[in-house]
Amino acid sequence: MSELAKMPGVPDAQQDPVLRRYPLRRLRVPVGPGQLSIVIPDDRAWMRQGTWAHDVLRGKEPPYWCRIWPVAVAIARQLVRARGREQDNAFAGMRVLDLGCGLGVPGVQAAGLGAAVTFVDFEADALAFAKWNAAAQPGCEIPPTTQQVDWALGGVSGSFDLILLSDVTYHRNHHAPLRRQLASALADGGCVLHADPLRELSTSFLAEQRRAFHQTSWQRDTSFLDRRADARLTLLAKTAADMQTWRQHLSAPSDAETLTRPDDSA
Repeated sequence: MSELAKMPGVPDAQQDPVLRRYPLRRLRVPVGPGQLSIVIPDDRAWMRQGTWAHDVLRGKEPPYWCRIWPVAVAIARQLVRARGREQDNAFAGMRVLDLGCGLGVPGVQAAGLGAAVTFVDFEADALAFAKWNAAAQPGCEIPPTTQQVDWALGGVSGSFDLILLSDVTYHRNHHAPLRRQLASALADGGCVLHADPLRELSTSFLAEQRRAFHQTSWQRDTSFLDRRADARLTLLAKTAADMQTWRQHLSAPSDAETLTRPDDSA
């Protein structure tokens, strides 16, 4: 029996008091040579029910969290690509933060590679899905944790080796709170992996970070289901030495563009 066949599926997820409130489907996401098996809301069925519409009309953001976006898949594939080049599992025990996680595909993949993953989001139900799927991965050896945080008002607890940012810089009012979270949560010697579909506001965010971080960027044409994106992946590290380490660790391509901090004395 294959590893995927042994994975918990929709009947298992329906035992969870949060997940069973949604119409569910099992999804297999191609990542490198394998697949990431997860249970997610059947977003089309859920949206047809219209239970979210009242909140949106009152000004709340649409339920973007219940969809899987290509840049999240791009991060997951990059983690698998990096894992495939290591003799040992270099992610084992690594403290990983999936910040603004939504369904948490990048963090779920990291958990499946043995990392100690913390999911952070404002939506409690998104956290429930991310945690359940991470814990269900065959390679998950450290129970994932969650923090429900409004990053504009509160702070993330803990210190992390790798922070994953999957298309969370699309509003300018996100930028200052994210800078504050990174300054607080990134461990010494750590790295941020930011992904976006070449958004203008994300370009502005990255430009702002050059005062504090060295950066290495490359692009991946990423398709998933009926969605595609020219995903820009960017590593951010505080020192040139840290950047060199993480470039190798996360298998940045040799032609990736690296930008040093204006003051490169660190």
